[in-house]
Amino acid sequence: GFAIHFSLGTIYTYGNLSPYITSYIRNQSSPHDLRIGTTSLVYAFAVISQGVSMFLGGWLDHKIGPRITTMAGGLVMSGGVMLSYFAIKLSFWMFTFTYGVMFGLGLGVSYIGPLACAVRWLPKWKGFASGFVMSGFGLGAVLFTYMQTLYINPHNQPLSDSGYFEHPDVLSKVPSSFLLFGGVYMAMQVLGSLLLTNPPATTSESDPHVIKENAPQRGINMDNIASMNSETPLQGTHLTDVEEDTTSLSPLQMLKTFSFYHLWLLFFLLGTAVFTTATKYKLFGQVFIKDDHFLAAVGSVSAIFNSAGRILWGVFADRFTYKVGLVCLTAVMATFVLTFYATVIVGKVMFTVWVCVLFFCVGGIFSLFPTAAARSFGSKYFGTNYGILFTANSLSTAVSAVISIYLFDYLDWFGYFFLVSGFCLLAFVTALLYRHRRYLPFLYQQERE
Repeated sequence: GFAIHFSLGTIYTYGNLSPYITSYIRNQSSPHDLRIGTTSLVYAFAVISQGVSMFLGGWLDHKIGPRITTMAGGLVMSGGVMLSYFAIKLSFWMFTFTYGVMFGLGLGVSYIGPLACAVRWLPKWKGFASGFVMSGFGLGAVLFTYMQTLYINPHNQPLSDSGYFEHPDVLSKVPSSFLLFGGVYMAMQVLGSLLLTNPPATTSESDPHVIKENAPQRGINMDNIASMNSETPLQGTHLTDVEEDTTSLSPLQMLKTFSFYHLWLLFFLLGTAVFTTATKYKLFGQVFIKDDHFLAAVGSVSAIFNSAGRILWGVFADRFTYKVGLVCLTAVMATFVLTFYATVIVGKVMFTVWVCVLFFCVGGIFSLFPTAAARSFGSKYFGTNYGILFTANSLSTAVSAVISIYLFDYLDWFGYFFLVSGFCLLAFVTALLYRHRRYLPFLYQQERE
């Protein structure tokens, strides 16, 4: 699962690739007046397509298992990257289809399988299991961000006075990079998928994590369930793994709960900060930093923090609660987005630290929300339920792309960061107000029956 997410996480290299892509299309393809803000649509379409296909990936994982589901999605994703070799030579919109839509569709289908599989193997440590697998998603950009720059711009050619790359040595490497890295992604996904398998239906009594399919259920202690809310750590309850599976909420049951819409809104608000961090850090850095290799190195180092955030925020949720984690994360995110513009004054060191902290929080977002979904709605339908919840991030990305294209010229960098920090502040308030009594109506109905 870690290896598969390592390749899927190359979506976070788009912020590094974007200046090369825009420069190539302006010089060698069409339209010749393409602007860097418009290029963010590729990332937006990828995330939107991911949100649409994650529901399908969760359903396929539930029906045919993680191995075939993940392999099929991986082939679509890496195939889209390789086809971008041809698409970018034709037009921006053809490239958007291959590197945006195809990439996102494949990513969404293959995203859930490794994650759900890990949660099934370690039901008592959902935060750690999901965080460890998804740490690969954040770590993928560590290697590939810098490798992309070394391949495309090995001599560290600067931007021209127009603000784009125009050196022939740089532009000529852009199309072939998609063939090279797409082939690497495909190899990692196929090999990783072959190793995916769900826990066996029956296992030995000595294994504390994997439970028998027909194991007897203990009675449900309604006093413990009634007192279980988002402020109670999971370890402090008496809900067994078998009971959790039998009381999992189906997608339709989940959609009838207020907690789902509360989490959905919170995910939507934080999605604006994810979009800003993933697509804008290098573009903003180029305003006052002219060293392309340095910016690529910052992207690689920040990916380590992205990966670490997925593990550490997940462990934090296991130790305390996911609500406490979300409150702390939104507070940090709002503060660092609001003060990001100050890095222009202080310089490279502050810029590096701020980018790393922001990516650390991005990693936490994609660790805490799977944990929240699993604890709030159960693990049986986890893949499908989380896929539905993820639509919040997809819609948020679409809104962020519109803001980037149509409002950025009026806001400039300071106004843009101020607006995004406002979304993060609203997310902080939303997280503070979140309360959830896990499965309570469903369990009382079971008890009466």
